[in-house]
Amino acid sequence: MPVKRFWLLAALAVFAAFMLTGCGARAGAGETAATTTDAALVVDLPALTIDFDGDGAASLGGVPLSSFGALLPAALTDLKLDKATIDQLTAANIQHIQITTVPSGLLIMVNGEPIPSMRWTDEQLANLGDLVELLGPSVPSAVKAVLPIITDVGVGVALRFPVAQGAEMIPMQVAGDASAAAAAQAAQQAFMAEVGVAPVIRIPVIYDMEGNYTVQGISDAEWQALTGAPFGQLKLDAQLVQDAVAAGITNATVRTDAAGIHIALNGKELPVLGWAQGELNHLLKLAAGAGLLDSTGMDSAAVSGLVSALLPAIQSSNVEINVTFPAQ
Repeated sequence: MPVKRFWLLAALAVFAAFMLTGCGARAGAGETAATTTDAALVVDLPALTIDFDGDGAASLGGVPLSSFGALLPAALTDLKLDKATIDQLTAANIQHIQITTVPSGLLIMVNGEPIPSMRWTDEQLANLGDLVELLGPSVPSAVKAVLPIITDVGVGVALRFPVAQGAEMIPMQVAGDASAAAAAQAAQQAFMAEVGVAPVIRIPVIYDMEGNYTVQGISDAEWQALTGAPFGQLKLDAQLVQDAVAAGITNATVRTDAAGIHIALNGKELPVLGWAQGELNHLLKLAAGAGLLDSTGMDSAAVSGLVSALLPAIQSSNVEINVTFPAQ
């Protein structure tokens, strides 16, 4: 074996060993290997776990990232958060964030529970690939390279932050009756038991080349005058409409249901922003803990309670907006 190849393999072995020492349990681990038995390329690894100290310095397996030198990409060895950010995360009791890929999507978890994340089927990924080709040079080459193999790669990174003194430790994965998913599903079942049939809203919107729109022949200005609502803000930038028409996009559909937010272009469904597992409930809890609801000028507990009460109706309703762009 040539000396250069030997040292390259040795360096890779050392790198892999360092990575595994800094690994931990990954949400969805094993799913990729189980569902891609016929694929030529299969990667299914534990989560790479990066710890931050009170000053924002990052470490892997107890070793500062800055010590790894050329063994890690510069983006990792230079990784650092400022102390103010760490203090904010600690005050909000955000103990860890995990980003992981599974065959059915990209999962983002904060404090062991998911927030709204992308979910997909093979058909939706194929449609996304078609859209990427349609948009051409405006899409980064890295995205084009990753899309065809993303369902064959199960990897993730977990970021852990200092825990405030006296705070209860939160597991990397929260499940069971204590989870936001269980609470959300119970609330939706109670809502559906009360209303019987899911609410349905369907709105057809037709845009012209200037970004103005009509709904059932009534213009945006007329809708605003009739209702007093700021419907004029739904006007689109003329360049955006012209770019969509130039790219061959004739219609778009945005709809919501119990699974999440769906988007389709020219009748082709794209990946879904999922919320079926209590993601919105958990996001609301995180926002309240971080003090983000205080900026509303209302009592944060009242705002949180109001939104929590509305969520079952929002998530159980079938709302669909069909947008038509001018023909070329």
